[in-house]
Amino acid sequence: MNKSICFIGILFLFAQCKNAIRNESASLVLEAGTDFSANKSIAEKNIDVDTLVGNYTALYGFWVGYFENAESHDESNKAIYADEGFIWNRQNKINISIDKIEGEKVTGHSVVAGNDRPFSGIVKIAGSAYLFEVKEPGDDKYDGTFSFKITNGKLEGTWQAYKKIEISKRKYELEKKVFKYNPDVMMDEYKPFVDWQKSVVTDTWGDDDGYTEIIKEFATSTQLIYKVNASNTLLKKEDVANMKKGDLLVIRNAIYARHGYSFKNRPLRVFFDSQDWYIPVHTDIKKDFTEIEKKNIELLLRYEKNAKEYYDYFGRG
Repeated sequence: MNKSICFIGILFLFAQCKNAIRNESASLVLEAGTDFSANKSIAEKNIDVDTLVGNYTALYGFWVGYFENAESHDESNKAIYADEGFIWNRQNKINISIDKIEGEKVTGHSVVAGNDRPFSGIVKIAGSAYLFEVKEPGDDKYDGTFSFKITNGKLEGTWQAYKKIEISKRKYELEKKVFKYNPDVMMDEYKPFVDWQKSVVTDTWGDDDGYTEIIKEFATSTQLIYKVNASNTLLKKEDVANMKKGDLLVIRNAIYARHGYSFKNRPLRVFFDSQDWYIPVHTDIKKDFTEIEKKNIELLLRYEKNAKEYYDYFGRG
């Protein structure tokens, strides 16, 4: 009797190899909120707390942390494994912004996984805690209701989706954060970038009992992503000409992350969520780029397009 196929992911090594596999269907995917060539305006999300009045002033602003599966026994979250050292349990960094409170009425918005959704509801005081019950509009597949409290400088609670989705209930414990664009911030070497959506089969083997293993290598990046900053340095062709695809991709998207862009792309989202300084604030940053960043984005995209058409063993592609 054949056993189910077991996939073992091996991260790309940083060595080069001459063997290449051409991907004829390759194309660049540029998220709409980053395409400054479209030249659309964006809404300002930063909150001037100095203009706010009332007893709730300290509650206004960004509360940031992880949006996790609330059902610890639920195995439907389908965790992603790309290697023994890489796993994603479907948690995403969320920003819950409390924008205005009038009496018991509260309005705000949440930013998570490339979505920016408004909410409204009520807030009540119970001892030293502020209790919130707020709802998203319901016209998006991933809308739901938030129930949370703020006490002792922490915001914690749950979220319940209106519709049946993969993870319909989530929990979160958030801290107050202030977002400020900083072109000099660099990537922390906390978690590697792994694109589990792009891989090549490098080997297969099986035994007499029908057990089969498929060995795969996943697209990743090199240490260059921790050394090159495309927000504060104008790059030249010779700086990027020999970079691998993963490096070009991460260095370009690091520009977006510094502006607080909320990523829809899952591998990129997982990587930048792991950066302590990163806060998802916007889903549209086209108007925010500096002239240096615009030039670097155009340069990186040109070379990324060429690199994207090939997969090389050991990560060269």
